[in-house]
Amino acid sequence: MISKGKVNSSGYLIILGLIIIFGLSACSNPAPQATPTPTLGFDLGSDGTEIPDIACPDEKTLFTLWFSHLAVLDIDMGDGETFYLKFENIPPSFFDLWIDADGTVTNEGIFNETPIGYYGEANHPGDDDCPVQIFEGDWQMKAEINGICVNDTVTLHIKEEFLDSDLHSSCGDAIGPGPGLYSGPELDLTFDLNSDFPADGITIPEGGQFHASYDYALYPAGYELPVVPLTEE
Repeated sequence: MISKGKVNSSGYLIILGLIIIFGLSACSNPAPQATPTPTLGFDLGSDGTEIPDIACPDEKTLFTLWFSHLAVLDIDMGDGETFYLKFENIPPSFFDLWIDADGTVTNEGIFNETPIGYYGEANHPGDDDCPVQIFEGDWQMKAEINGICVNDTVTLHIKEEFLDSDLHSSCGDAIGPGPGLYSGPELDLTFDLNSDFPADGITIPEGGQFHASYDYALYPAGYELPVVPLTEE
């Protein structure tokens, strides 16, 4: 049974893992690589849905920024001591934003929070009270988004922030970051509205203790994408 954890020494391991995840994300270290144009895993319009023509609007228009987030920390400390932690968006995941007639982009005044799932497992061979520790839960996340639309190209600056958390642990502590810690890097994104799939993102590749992908797609509000993760092509 998963329950609210009590504080013990295993909490330091959790804190360390979260510091590594959010520190690497915020600092983009190792250096993130540009994500190849993501795909939704199906042909747009194959279900009969008309693909809209998109351009910088002539009047204030609501757009939706769909996103897919995945961040994974996987550490083997030797002697059976391991730590795995994964953060992933719980779809449908999106933020609404306004694009004004003068090209100004902002989500100011729009209430939009979305859940981010949290799952992990730690093995503590030397801890008789908590040899295997399972974490689960979620955060609410909001974003501050600003930018501009010029010549049918949207450039965005997005800063994401965790809010309330509901974290649990099978034993030990389920400590997480408090409000104000970012879930990913502050990103500058570019969307070509003339493309079939206006998308952008970054990837911190696998091969080390931490890897992540942050993918985004921008469409007019009301054009609903199927609930599937954004994946690399």
